[in-house]
Amino acid sequence: MVDTRRLEKLIGPPRSPEAEADPRLPAPAAPRALALSGHRGARRVGVVPRREQRRTAEVLARWQALDSCSAPSETDRAQEEFNALARRPDITSRFDVLRTQLVQAFRSRGLVSLGIAAPRRGNGASFVMAGLLSSLARRDDLHVVALDLNLSAPALHRYVATRPQHRNGDLLDGTLVPAECLQRLTDTVAIAPALASDDERIASVSAEDLSRLLARIRSEYAPDIILCDLPPLLAGEPAISLSMGLDAMLLVADSATTRASDIAACERLLAEQTAFLGVVLNQYQGSAAH
Repeated sequence: MVDTRRLEKLIGPPRSPEAEADPRLPAPAAPRALALSGHRGARRVGVVPRREQRRTAEVLARWQALDSCSAPSETDRAQEEFNALARRPDITSRFDVLRTQLVQAFRSRGLVSLGIAAPRRGNGASFVMAGLLSSLARRDDLHVVALDLNLSAPALHRYVATRPQHRNGDLLDGTLVPAECLQRLTDTVAIAPALASDDERIASVSAEDLSRLLARIRSEYAPDIILCDLPPLLAGEPAISLSMGLDAMLLVADSATTRASDIAACERLLAEQTAFLGVVLNQYQGSAAH
């Protein structure tokens, strides 16, 4: 069940998914049973909405030049469960509600980059991000880039049937450029799946690294939204450092394990650093929960 009342107070009531552009793709991704709870209004007030991205022929050519997603040799249980959920209308509709709210918030406030993180590992941040990404992919009027920046335990590739080839730290520090890491999921969605980075690389990441990366992606690909799957917020410094380079954050909490004190601690850590849009309560229990 999805409770959007508190989030509506922050970003206004959403239009129904039917009021959006007709979906182009069949219906890939979806989440678990979700509940949205907006804890605090976005702090970035007075942001001038950005103009609609005008993609030149050169930018569109860069999209088409990206390699298509390289499928793994075999699927794991998490991916099988996720794909099963993706076919359930009651699940996809919940992600579509979340998508509608986020798109409205981003357009009205001129935001582009969104970090998705959980207080602790196993709360479902990668699962929720994959479901949101799949919902966005059903909107052919949106160009979306998704980055797996969970430095020590990247998991996004498990849900979108792609094979990572590079370490996310190499993308963050500029060793690799976006064109070397991005894979085209659809004509309007690209993803950078990742291998884990080593401890030394993880310790050196900074908000400046992410800001430079995002600026380059915006310049070269002009996406409407950039989604970033981040490490657990309470697991150490990297997630907090990275969140400082993002326009907004969405927190994922597990209904069975996340404590109220964990959510409060995350809110304190994010205070004054970025726009906090709210909490997605993940009620799904299964091997796909990461």
